[in-house]
Amino acid sequence: MPITVQNVSYTYGKGSPFEKIALDDVSFTINDGDFIALIGHTGSGKSTLIQLLNGLLKPDTGKVIVNGVDLCSEKVDMKKIRSTVGIVFQYPEYQLFEETVYKDIAYGPGNLGKSPEEIASIIDEVIPLVGLDGDVLDKSPFELSGGQKRRAAIAGVLAMQPSILILDEPTAGLDPAGRNDILSCIKNLHDKQGTTVILVSHSMEDVANTVDKIMVVSDSKLLAFGTVEEVFKDSEALKNIGLNVPQVTRVVNHLKQKGIFLNGDIYTVDAAIDAIDAYIKGGKKC
Repeated sequence: MPITVQNVSYTYGKGSPFEKIALDDVSFTINDGDFIALIGHTGSGKSTLIQLLNGLLKPDTGKVIVNGVDLCSEKVDMKKIRSTVGIVFQYPEYQLFEETVYKDIAYGPGNLGKSPEEIASIIDEVIPLVGLDGDVLDKSPFELSGGQKRRAAIAGVLAMQPSILILDEPTAGLDPAGRNDILSCIKNLHDKQGTTVILVSHSMEDVANTVDKIMVVSDSKLLAFGTVEEVFKDSEALKNIGLNVPQVTRVVNHLKQKGIFLNGDIYTVDAAIDAIDAYIKGGKKC
């Protein structure tokens, strides 16, 4: 199992007037190949949690175990852990700094001791995975479009060959086309490479269309962890913590109030189209 979190708690500013509990007795297990969304309102503990998962922070109590390695152990090789668990922070394009896209992507594996030949091979592999053409490699990263910069930044993390990829709001600030491109890129990575993915998102639509499981964090606690259907079914619980179900689900629920009952649990536009089509073919009218 790639990630096991056992009774983890973390407090900022411990013992000071600004003390704040970020996580309180949180436990869960993430399996190989899982595609998980991490959702919660601002300040719920999401950012703290993802930093604990690759050792940027260490818990006050409890354990974080990655591929059998306890990150609190004194002998842990943090360089190896951070190449195993790659984090793409929000607006990663702001971290681009090299003269060319090639050099920027090469920076991480170079720090891990990869040879120039190995780096070239890695870059050849990751560029198509993020949907970039090879002709961008010699360009300055600052010449790229917003979506291309985001892809180049993701490629830089992928070049470190992580088996677990964490993305913090990877579609933030992108237009609808750019958002769809990035989500397709992430889904492609998961499907083709078998990468374990944790997607932090405020968009319930993105979550419904992309992931298999959802983890809900609220006020430092793990409130729910289950399939998309299991979590979105309890819409009232989500509303109570300032979240919501996808917009299309709210439309379907409104139709039910009007006496129009569509079959199945509906969380995506495609599912809604299929259900409405079946409803009409059954001789009923919306």
